[in-house]
Amino acid sequence: MGVEEESVVMGDSGTPELFDADAVTGNTFQFLGVAPLLGRGIEPSDALPGAPPVFVLSYKKWRKRFGLDAGIVGKTFIMNGKPTTLIGIMPPRFAFWGGDIWMPASLDRNEAGGNRRYLVLYGHLKPGLSAKAAEPDVQILAGRLSKIYRQDYPKQFDVHLESLGHIAAGLVQNTLFTLLAAVGLLLLIACANVANLLLAKATARKQEIVLRMTLGAGRFRVIRQLLVESLLLALAGAATGCVFAWAGLKGLVAMVPIYTFPDEAAIELNTPVLLATLLIAIVTALIFGLAPAMAASAGGLNEWLKAGGRGNSGFRRGRLRNFLISGEVALSLLLLSGAGLLMRSFLAERQVDIGISTGQVLTTGLSLPPKQYKTTESQARFLRDLLPRVQNLPGVVSAAGAVMLPPSGGPASDFDVAGFTHSERWKGDIVPCSWQFFQTVRLRLLAGRLPTAADEDRKLKIAVINQTMAEKYFGRQDPLGCELDVEALRNAPEPLANPRFQIVGVVSDIKNDGVRRPVVPEAYVPYTLAGYGAYTVYVRTVGNPAALSTALEGQVLTLDRNVVPQETRTLDSALETSTYARPRFGLVLFSVFAGIGLLLVSLGVYSVMSYSVSQQTREIGIRMALGASASDVRSQVVTAGLRFVSMGVGAGMLFVFFVGRVLASQLFGVSWYDPLTLGSVVGVLVVVGLASSYVPSLRATRVDPAVSLRYE
Repeated sequence: MGVEEESVVMGDSGTPELFDADAVTGNTFQFLGVAPLLGRGIEPSDALPGAPPVFVLSYKKWRKRFGLDAGIVGKTFIMNGKPTTLIGIMPPRFAFWGGDIWMPASLDRNEAGGNRRYLVLYGHLKPGLSAKAAEPDVQILAGRLSKIYRQDYPKQFDVHLESLGHIAAGLVQNTLFTLLAAVGLLLLIACANVANLLLAKATARKQEIVLRMTLGAGRFRVIRQLLVESLLLALAGAATGCVFAWAGLKGLVAMVPIYTFPDEAAIELNTPVLLATLLIAIVTALIFGLAPAMAASAGGLNEWLKAGGRGNSGFRRGRLRNFLISGEVALSLLLLSGAGLLMRSFLAERQVDIGISTGQVLTTGLSLPPKQYKTTESQARFLRDLLPRVQNLPGVVSAAGAVMLPPSGGPASDFDVAGFTHSERWKGDIVPCSWQFFQTVRLRLLAGRLPTAADEDRKLKIAVINQTMAEKYFGRQDPLGCELDVEALRNAPEPLANPRFQIVGVVSDIKNDGVRRPVVPEAYVPYTLAGYGAYTVYVRTVGNPAALSTALEGQVLTLDRNVVPQETRTLDSALETSTYARPRFGLVLFSVFAGIGLLLVSLGVYSVMSYSVSQQTREIGIRMALGASASDVRSQVVTAGLRFVSMGVGAGMLFVFFVGRVLASQLFGVSWYDPLTLGSVVGVLVVVGLASSYVPSLRATRVDPAVSLRYE
């Protein structure tokens, strides 16, 4: 099966509506195996030349645009000026290629190059055959096709197969794994905290447990009782957590950036999630409640009965508490380090120079209907008519059009330069644009000159290259005057027989492969010679650019109501959505987990130190009776608390060394062992340890030696 993305305009009167459409081969719905919710899917007969126009509607669009009206199936709508019948509606979880509608792609071998479809192909692998093993056969097939359709293939190319699952989840896979790891660390911190509290509670009830065992209760019975108590506590916590999760899910979904998850993803609480939560609660209750239960029911009954259970928790149980609280600190250090590194990475990403002045620039996307704008000349005529209209709007400094939106580049191409030999392929991007583009986005001219309106009118084959191309491909030689062969234009929707352009200028770089990766070589060519049917209009203003959104869209619709502006927004807003929103989302979630972990650690240190002080009341009273000052007692308690923190920090650093490399793939501009981040995290944990230990130390200094000794 194959699919091609395009835009379709619905309506012949009033305000037209733009739909994201996917043209699919006639066997697509059979291939995917998903039955429509209403009506029928596209069949092979619908894709035959001359077949009546039909389309299938997505559930999302059906609900939003038609209010779930089942009566629209079978009705005829005007799509791109042609009556088209709605034959089916897909179920909610079907959003293949993110389309609003799906239409049959009619394939005709005799179509001219400008009308020929270029489809993304999908296929089922034979059982037991991997994608890697199937690649040689596909490469042979592509090689044969390249000899038949020479104008549609570059001179050199590679063929690779990717699974649909990897394409759908690949963009968010690392983020999901990172968040899953953060949730796991937070769960371990919470479990260690609860185990510590259960251990302290069991120790405080030691005399009761000893009496029960003395009166005949077996150890298994005591352990069972304590485990049941732990289980009830865990279930109550799980139920409360589900309530908080249900209440906070809407806020979480609202925070998720657009395009983060596939449209068919349903982010909701469901039965598997709730059952998994219940199972985790039971397992953690059994695991982390077992150690306190075993410790509380340990032997030594005669010793406890003689001592009367006065405040000696025992060395082994004290060591277990120390191990748990140190483990909490170590896990918290991992979470805090991850959050700190992500924050530093995000700040470094935000500080990257895009290469252009993004302030006070308004953008909108235009997709010209292919049936109406078949040729490069018709597309160029539309832009030539539109840009002066926009230029004359009040508050507009300049307006331009280009086939790119930073930080992404234009179409990819191979390059050759007359007189230059090279062993490897010269690859880069091309940006068909209007002559005003450079002034509108304020690219700096480094050498030569910029295109002019006269060049555009005369359809001169001139090109401007970026600094990276000049340095990478020309080195110390002057590129001005050289002839640049742009291979991609031989395979453009309307192929250019002789795509050789004279280089007249060199401009500064603009990010064209994301903000994290280096700039790739790029050539700017006149849009009048390279029609790709989709453009971004740039408008520089003197005031707030967003205030001109309605006026800009009005000019487009006035010129042609079948050309509907898409995503009219400021350039800064476009960068936020496409580049910064996703890393910010991961940073916020990771920081929330790290903050909760730090809170649990502080509560853990505080609870352990408070319990230790209560258990050592007699010892502290004796020390103070023998002359120990309040500052000596406070120092002893705080030092003990910092001992837990220092052991946890040491263990946490080892964890960071082994685990930090996993996070390295998501970092930018900072190493996983960044000294500033790790030092700051250690400082935070030390401060938390001091604060959590200081309050119990004040309580220790209030012990009255006379009361303590009289109690003894």
